[in-house]
This record gives sequence, structure tokens and C-alpha cells, in this order.
Amino acid sequence: MEISSAVWLWLSVALGLFYTAFLGRAPSVLRTVSKTLPVTLLAGFAWSVDAPALLLAALLLSAAGDAFLAHDGEGAFRNGLASFLAAHLAYGALFVSMAAPSVLSSEVWRVAAGAVSVAAIVIILPLLRRHAGQHRVAVSVYGLVILGMALLALIVQAPTVFLGAAVFMSSDAVLALQRFVLRPNYAMSRAASYYVWISYYGAQCILTLALARPAASL
Repeated sequence: MEISSAVWLWLSVALGLFYTAFLGRAPSVLRTVSKTLPVTLLAGFAWSVDAPALLLAALLLSAAGDAFLAHDGEGAFRNGLASFLAAHLAYGALFVSMAAPSVLSSEVWRVAAGAVSVAAIVIILPLLRRHAGQHRVAVSVYGLVILGMALLALIVQAPTVFLGAAVFMSSDAVLALQRFVLRPNYAMSRAASYYVWISYYGAQCILTLALARPAASL
């Protein structure tokens, strides 16, 4: 029996909210599954509405990143970083395939948003590099790739695509600050965990709904 697109979507939202109960808990099989399923189900939604293959790839790569980052350790971090790096490249390729560059000259806010995005990376990246130790190069590459993804979102006609990319970028920035700059027992670090998950999952929902064009039939 086929699962309707609405079922895929609402199951994803329900489990995305459910995962907030596991924030701050020690790694476990249940925590890993709970973290991985929300975006996996978004991929199921994308598949059910015949969304572009690059969107499906970006979501599945993100889900793999979620699975890796549900665990502690340097290996899990590196694998998670690589998965999300590939996901951002997939999103960027999708944005290029949908590009309408003329919107840059007709909508001034896009140029301003691009300038703000570049300024944010210029401010945050040196701070992260000072604290990232052996991960300095990886963090730098990742920061530039996600900036590129956000800038490419500005040439897609639907404004919600850039909204999703910008929220995604903010989530990754806070995650990096939490990992490399903030002390683990600092109250702001605990609060950051909620922001990171909610903004990350929200960004994936925004991007999925904006890019899975047949979703308008829901």
C-alpha cells in the first residue's frame, strides 16, 4: 500500500518534535534512530512527490550526517561533517539547475542578503579557526561551502529557498560555536542545542517544501 505524501511529511514533523526530548542525552540506539528518522522521512516525502533527485540526495546525505553526529568521537564528527558537506554540494547543484539569475537585478534584497551572508562568515570563521585545532581546515572548507550554498540560493526565484539556506547556515554556525567555543557546562551551550536542532530541522522542511514543486498539490 502506498504511503501518501502527507503521511510522510506529518510523520517527519511529529518525530522532529519528538527528538527534542533526547537533546542532551547520552548516545544510544534510540537517540540515533530518533535523530535520523525526521529527515529520512522528509526524503520519503520528496520521493513520494517526484521531487528532483538532487533534493532526495541532499536529504539522504543529511540523514546520514544526523546518524553520525548522534554519536560522540572524532570519527563520528568527521563522517558527519563529510556527509553534510556533500549534502550542501547537492543543494548547491540543485539551486544551479533551477537558477534564474535575473532576479538579482530585479530584487535588491537578494544582493543585501548575500552581503550579510558573506559578512557573517567573515566574522565567524576566524573565531572558529582559532578554537578548532586539528579541524581548522575542515571547518574552513565547510564554512565556505555552506556560504556558497546560501549564495546560490539567492538565484533561485522562490525566496523561501534562501530562507531555508540562511536558517541552515545559522544552525551550523551555532553548532560550530557550541562545539569549539562554548564550554559544555555553560547554560548557553545547553540552550544552543535546542536552537541547533529546531533551526536545522526547520531549514530542511523549508527547503523540502520549496524545492519539491509537486508538494503544492497537498
